Amino acid sequence: MKRRLGLVITAAVLALVLPVNFAAADPRDDKSQVDDRVKELQQEFEGLDEDLARVIAERDAAEEKLPDAEAASKRADDALAEAIEKDASMAARLTSAENAQKDLKTSIEDGAEEIDKHKTSAARIGRQAYQNSGITSDLAMLLQMAEGTSADGGIGRVDSAVRSQQRTIDNLSEQRAVNKNNEERLSGVTEEISDLKDEAAEAVVAKEAAQVDAKKKADSLNDLISAKDDAEETISDNKASTKEQLKKEKEEQDRLAEKVREWEKEQEKKGKFVYGDGELANPAKGYPTTSPFGYRVHPITGAKKLHSGTDFGVPCGTPIHAAGDGVVVGAGWTGGYGNRVVVSHGKIKGDTIASTYNHNTKVKVHPGQKVKKGDVISVSGTTGASTGCHLHFEIMKNGGYVDPMPYIS
Repeated sequence: MKRRLGLVITAAVLALVLPVNFAAADPRDDKSQVDDRVKELQQEFEGLDEDLARVIAERDAAEEKLPDAEAASKRADDALAEAIEKDASMAARLTSAENAQKDLKTSIEDGAEEIDKHKTSAARIGRQAYQNSGITSDLAMLLQMAEGTSADGGIGRVDSAVRSQQRTIDNLSEQRAVNKNNEERLSGVTEEISDLKDEAAEAVVAKEAAQVDAKKKADSLNDLISAKDDAEETISDNKASTKEQLKKEKEEQDRLAEKVREWEKEQEKKGKFVYGDGELANPAKGYPTTSPFGYRVHPITGAKKLHSGTDFGVPCGTPIHAAGDGVVVGAGWTGGYGNRVVVSHGKIKGDTIASTYNHNTKVKVHPGQKVKKGDVISVSGTTGASTGCHLHFEIMKNGGYVDPMPYIS
């Protein structure tokens, strides 16, 4: 009864626990993490297509999960192997016990036949002894024969008859003892078989559960590998076009840098260089930095790419202010950087400094116009190779791009 109760409890526990173990992470959580990563990627790499950013995010998520999935699959396979071994062991023990039970039953049946034979002989001896006042007819006959023969010969035959009768009685007693012992052993084996059947049933349940678990873990691992491989293929397919896009962006930036340098040289020769007060202000004060200046490895090309400015998370339609006094060098459409404003601030501490304001919805100034610090020069937007409303702000020092934050913070 205890073993059967154990089986019921084990089955109930497996039914309750295994679905919990099999359950994957909430897909909504996975999607939320991917969505967040897509936003991060698009902030880090301006112009990165949302679909491609999602492919990259999903690839990264798959790669992150792979080690745990591989370990889980390995544990499930080990558990399955152990369950199969336990199932085979229990089956072997049960078969052995059932064979022993069969042998004991056969021995008991054979013993019962022997007992019946010995009981028949013993009963005959008893009847004869009773009819002859305690002496069997065989013994009486032998005594009569002994009287007509020599003493030694007669007594020998009597002794042999007595020993034969005693052996019959002894054999009966011994066979009864053997059968009793076999019956006790049979009872133990029968009880053992009952327990083994319960354990074998538990082993079968555990093996089946382990098989389901192992398949789920293997499927999960294969799904991650497939997702990663598919993403890698998509990324590879877009590598050439992305390289071309990044090349154009760099050429654009180089052209702007050259234009600013030439303009500054020309103004300096003419003696018309405007000198500000040497101080710059944050053009989007109060708004958070969403992507800093710096080099990062592009997720598609694998090459280092300079994020040439600082991005501020300003909503579309936000007025953008000039960082300092200066002259507008350029204002208008510039391809990937959308509507762009470039302001030269003259020299600050011996270096020529210019600032750029990118992805605007509207431009409020024109080339050659003088501006003062704080003047509204544009309205923020998401034009050009932009994936969301923000201001991409740059500082150019002697015609090269530098981190803007030390100049405005």
